[in-house]
Amino acid sequence: MRFLLTLLLVAIAHSASADTSSVSLRSAFTGRDSCLDIINSGSLDQLNMANCGNFTGQMWEITPDGDSGFVRLRTRFTGASMCLDVVNDGDNSQIHMAQCANVTGQQWHIEQAERGSAVRLWNQFTGSDKCLDIANDGSGRVQLSACGEYSGQYWSLSDRRRG
Repeated sequence: MRFLLTLLLVAIAHSASADTSSVSLRSAFTGRDSCLDIINSGSLDQLNMANCGNFTGQMWEITPDGDSGFVRLRTRFTGASMCLDVVNDGDNSQIHMAQCANVTGQQWHIEQAERGSAVRLWNQFTGSDKCLDIANDGSGRVQLSACGEYSGQYWSLSDRRRG
């Protein structure tokens, strides 16, 4: 199963680098109509779940980070110089978009979850014990939480063709 997931990620990364496709990230918790999005504010670094649409802040490009088995996550809205990152504040549960750099908070691992075709995302900085999650407070806020059997930690990657 991991081999198949690796092939999927290579295909997605190849498509993204060819500038022909990207993926939408949807959580089982918020459902198929909500996508991981960049809040269109002054800093362009905050994330939230929002109604899915044809918005570049929801068009995620997954690129391999060398031969490490990790990937970098970028959106078309923030461009190739901004990567999904962990705020290094001691708690390390906040995520944001930051200038891409050689830091482990920007190196993400996408692994097949035990639930059907869902995947979980965790990063090298916080390790496999903290997963990308949706806050269970109705805000749509995205964070890192202790990995568990929570629907907010089960993600689907939906291919998006450029129109």
